[in-house]
Amino acid sequence: MLLAYRFALASPRVTAAAVEATEFAAAADRHGIISVPAIVANSRLAWVGAVPEAAFAEHLLLAAGTARPTI
Repeated sequence: MLLAYRFALASPRVTAAAVEATEFAAAADRHGIISVPAIVANSRLAWVGAVPEAAFAEHLLLAAGTARPTI
């Protein structure tokens, strides 16, 4: 989550919020989250699991539709 917050601080186009999946089960279910960490981008599950910073950035660009996959 710290990495998501860092990206949000660096860009006005990124927002980040942490949600405890066990406390907000309805939100987790709505996005198809069954394990954590899970990242939701543009209201859909983008990926599950911790990734290095470069992969995180690429996942965000893919979710935004501004990059082609290289991962």
